[in-house]
Amino acid sequence: MPLLIELAIVAVLSLLMPASHAQEVVKTCRAVEVHSIQMSAEAVPKVLSDVRAVTQVAYPDAAAKAVVVTAYGPILGSMDSPKVETDLACTAKGFVLTATITRSASFNGSALQNVNWRPRITMAVGLLKPEGVVQTIWKMRLTTGASVDHAQTPPYDVDQKYPIRLTKTIRTPSSQQR
Repeated sequence: MPLLIELAIVAVLSLLMPASHAQEVVKTCRAVEVHSIQMSAEAVPKVLSDVRAVTQVAYPDAAAKAVVVTAYGPILGSMDSPKVETDLACTAKGFVLTATITRSASFNGSALQNVNWRPRITMAVGLLKPEGVVQTIWKMRLTTGASVDHAQTPPYDVDQKYPIRLTKTIRTPSSQQR
């Protein structure tokens, strides 16, 4: 596909998917406090070697008990809604973020000029204890409401199983040096 057409598709996609959708979510759990959660969508290059969902942690201020948790979802396409629903719940050791992707029920396995993207959820998290556990669960459902237990996104041949469950332990900067 010519580069100009690809750029036009990405431009249209960026209009459909706002760069960020911030919602102030102040959720206090035993070990952590979630100060904010921000959902965004990022375009994916034509071929990506790693299509798995991942959760990353960054420590922007070593003196503070604050971390940035970023959950990258699976590779999606134009058949998937950019409106990813999120739910945040406390657990005994931290919190669980459940993100639900909605796919068109009329999707039949191929998409003409599919534009790949992946959801990115960024959270500002304060640690109330030396460590906490972040769980991220990615679910998919059809526009009919039916749950999806596996799906593919063209041009990738990966049969992604749902739900995708990821767990990450976050620690205060001082407890990491031990």
